[in-house]
Amino acid sequence: MTRALLVAAAYYVGANLGLILRFPPTTPSVLWPPNSMLTAALLLSAPRRWWLFLLAALPAHLAAELPTGWPLSLVLALFVTNCLEAVIAASLMRRFSDDATRFDTLRRAAVFIAAAGLVAPLVSTFADAAAVWVALGEPYWRVWTTRLSSNVLTALTLVPALVATVTSTRRWIHDPLRRLEAAALAGGLFTISFLVFTDHLADATGPIPGAPVTPIVFLLPFILWATVRFGPAGTSLALLSTTVLASSAAVYGTGPFTNLQAAESVLALQMSLVVIAIPMLCLAALVEERRATVRALNDRLRFEELLSRLSGAFVHLAGHEMDPAFEHWFEQIGAFLGVDRIAVTGLPNVGQPLVTAHAWTRAGGDGRRIERSLTLPLVAGNRLLGRLDLARRSPGEPWTEERLRWLRLVAEVFANALARKETDDALRASRAMKSAILDALSSSVAVLDRRGWIIAVNDVGTRFAGTAAPLGVGMNYLDHVRVPDPRCADDIRAGIQAVLDHARPTYAVEYVRRDDRERWFAFSVVALDRPEGGAVVSETEITDRKHAEREAEQSRQELAHFTRVSTMGELTASIAHELNQPLAGILLNAQTASRLLNATPVATDELREILSDIVADDTRAAEVIRRLRDFARNSDAERVVLDLHALIREVIRLVTSDAIIRNVTLLVECGPEPIWVSGDRIQLQQVVLDLLLNAMEAVAESGAADRTILVRTAKSAETVCVAVCDAGPGIRDGANELIFEPFYTTKPAGMGMGLSIVRSILRAHDGAIAATNNPGGGSTFAFTLPLASAGANAASVPADVDRTPTDEPAPRATTPQPLVVTPTERVIETDDGDRAARETPRVRAATTREAASRTTS
Repeated sequence: MTRALLVAAAYYVGANLGLILRFPPTTPSVLWPPNSMLTAALLLSAPRRWWLFLLAALPAHLAAELPTGWPLSLVLALFVTNCLEAVIAASLMRRFSDDATRFDTLRRAAVFIAAAGLVAPLVSTFADAAAVWVALGEPYWRVWTTRLSSNVLTALTLVPALVATVTSTRRWIHDPLRRLEAAALAGGLFTISFLVFTDHLADATGPIPGAPVTPIVFLLPFILWATVRFGPAGTSLALLSTTVLASSAAVYGTGPFTNLQAAESVLALQMSLVVIAIPMLCLAALVEERRATVRALNDRLRFEELLSRLSGAFVHLAGHEMDPAFEHWFEQIGAFLGVDRIAVTGLPNVGQPLVTAHAWTRAGGDGRRIERSLTLPLVAGNRLLGRLDLARRSPGEPWTEERLRWLRLVAEVFANALARKETDDALRASRAMKSAILDALSSSVAVLDRRGWIIAVNDVGTRFAGTAAPLGVGMNYLDHVRVPDPRCADDIRAGIQAVLDHARPTYAVEYVRRDDRERWFAFSVVALDRPEGGAVVSETEITDRKHAEREAEQSRQELAHFTRVSTMGELTASIAHELNQPLAGILLNAQTASRLLNATPVATDELREILSDIVADDTRAAEVIRRLRDFARNSDAERVVLDLHALIREVIRLVTSDAIIRNVTLLVECGPEPIWVSGDRIQLQQVVLDLLLNAMEAVAESGAADRTILVRTAKSAETVCVAVCDAGPGIRDGANELIFEPFYTTKPAGMGMGLSIVRSILRAHDGAIAATNNPGGGSTFAFTLPLASAGANAASVPADVDRTPTDEPAPRATTPQPLVVTPTERVIETDDGDRAARETPRVRAATTREAASRTTS
C-alpha cells in the first residue's frame, strides 16, 4: 500500500510538471513524466501487483488534469493511453530482457530502447492523438509527432534514472568518494546547462572559424563523464537533468532553438536530446558490460589462485596439521568473499549429532546480527561428512550463481580435507584386509599394471598358469605364461593384452592340463577401474566342477533316455497301429499274389505291381522300426546341423496314430524351406514329442468340442521359435514357471520330470522355453533355438547336416501351407473274408482358409 501511495504521489507531481512544460495552446508536453513513472513502477514490481499501481495512479491523474478544463472523457482516455504505454513497455521488457531492472549490458539496453523507448510510445501515441483530435480538434499528426517524441525522450531519460535510484542508491551511499565525484559531476553539468540554455554561450565560437557552433555540444563532456564513470544510472540521471533544464528553457523562450517556431523548436529540442540519449545509453551499457567482464575475470583469476593454493595446502598436509590450516584458510576465504563467519560442522560417528569441528569469525565485529547466511553440504566419495556455514552481517549483494559455484568448489576442498585422515586410516586398514583376503583365497590371484607387471600377488600365485618358478611383485606376467598347449598360451597372452589395452573389459577361458591326470583350470582377466589401468588375473582349478558337470550331464541323458522309453510305452497302441498297416498290406498282397499264381494264365503284370506294393509296405514298416530304434537308443549326444522342419514332421508321423486314437486334430504350420539348427536330433525329437503328448493329454482332459493342436514355427534373424498350442484347460494361475521344476506334476500318475527334462535339453542347446495361457482357452508352449550360423542359408546344406533318411519327400519351394492330420477310417479286407475296420491317418495339404476354419470349428 505504501508503494502504491508513492506511485500516486509521483504520478501527480509528474503530471503537473508535464503540464507546466507545454507550449500553450497545444495539449502535448515537451516532457511527459507520468508514463515513465508508471513504467518504472511496473518494472520494479511483480506483474500480479500491476493493477494496484495503475489503480492508485487514477486519482492522481484526475486531480492533475481535471483543473485544465479538458473534458472528462479526454482525461480518462489520456489515462488509458498512459497506462497502455506503461503496460506494453513493462511486458516487453520482462519478455525479452533477462533482467528488466538492469541496463548494464548492450542487450538489456537495446531491449529497453526498443520496448520502452520506441514500441510502447509508438503504439499508445495513436490512441492519444486520436483522443486529443476528437475532443479538442487539434491537428492529429502534430499531436502525434509531439506526443511521440515527448514520450520517447521521457522514457529514455526518466525510466533508467528511477529504476537505478531505487536499486543502486544503497551502493552509492556507502561509497564516499563516489558521492564526491557525483556531486562534482552534477555541479559542472548544472552550470554548463544553465549557460547553454540561457543563451550565455550563444556567441561562442568553435575551433573552425566561420563554422556554426551548437552550444549543446558543451554538455557532451559531462554526459560522457557520467557514462564512463557511473554507467547507465549516471547517464540517465545526467540526461534527465539536461532534458528538464532544456525543456524549461524552451518553454520560457530561451536556449539554442529559440530562432525556430514553437512547434519546430519543441521537435528540434526533443530530437537532439533523443539522438544524444540513445548512443549514450548504449555506450554506458557497453562500458558497464566491459567493466563487469573485467571485474568478473579478475575475481575468477583471484579465486582460482586462491583455490589452487588451498587445494595444494591440504593435499600436502598431514592429518594432525589440518586444524590450524582450517582457521588460516577460513580467514583467507572470508576476506575474498566478504563473509564474517565460516564454520565446518562435521558428523563424527553415525547416530551422533552434528558438532562444530572448525570455525572462524572476523575480528572486530560490531555486534550486528547475521543478515544473510548460506549452508553447503560437505560431500566426499558420495558420503555426507558435514556442512559448511557462511554468514555475513551486512546484506550486500545476493549470492550469485558464479559465487555459489566457487563456494561449492571450496566446500569440495574442505570435504576432501576432512576425509583425508579418515581415508588414510581406511586405506591402511584396506591394505591389511586385502592382503589377508588374497592370502586366504584358494585361487591364485595377481594384480597387473597396464604393462603387465605384477604389483600384487597372493601366496597361491606360484601356480599361476602352470609357471615353474614362483611369481612375485616386479615380474612381467606375460613372460611367465606356461600352458602346455602353445596355441592356448598365445590366446591367453592375447586376452591379457586386450584387457590391458582396454580393447575388452574381461577375458575368460578354460583349459585342460594332462600331466599325470586330467586337470581343468578357469582363467579370467578383469580390467581395473582406475585411471592408471591394469587388470586382475585369477586362475582357479575346476577339475571337480568339470567332473560334476559330466556326471550331471550323464545323469540327465540317462533320465532323458528313461523318459523316452517310458514315452514309447505310452505310445504302444499308436506304434502297433503304425506297424499294423504295412503288415496288413503285405499279408493282403501276398494272399492275392498266391491266388494269381494258381490262376491260368498267370497275370505277370499284376504280380509285379503286387510285389512292388509289398516292397513299399516293408520299407514303410522298416522306417517305422528305425525311427523307434533311434528314438529309444541310449547314446552320447551328438551335435549336428539338422532341418528343424523335417524333425517336426518325423515326430508328427510318430504320434499320428495316437492322435487318431485320441480323436485329436493336428495342424502343422511349417514353411517348405528348411530351418537349420545345431543340436542332437534325438534330444530335440524328445522335446517336440513331450510337448505334443502333453498337449494331446490336455485336450483329452478338457472334453471341449475343439480338439485341435497347432504346431507352428517362426524364424527371426538369429533364432527360430516353435510353438505348440492346444485347446485344453490351460495352466493354473502362478504355475507358469513351476511346471518346469522337477517333480512338479498335475497328473495323478505323473512323475513331474517331462517338462523339466525338456527345459534342461533346451538349455543345453542354448535355447529357452516358456508357457502361457491362450486368451480363448488352452495353453501355448513355445521354445526357441539359435539358428545354425553355418547353415543359415537354406540354399546350401552344411557339410555336417544330419542326413538320416526319412520316408518324407523333400518339400518343394511353393507357398507355405499348413499340414493337417485328421481322423478317418479305412477298411482292409483279409483273405478269409473278415473285415477289420482300422483307423489310419489321412495327411493332406490344406489351404490356409481351410486350416483356419478347422481350427475354429
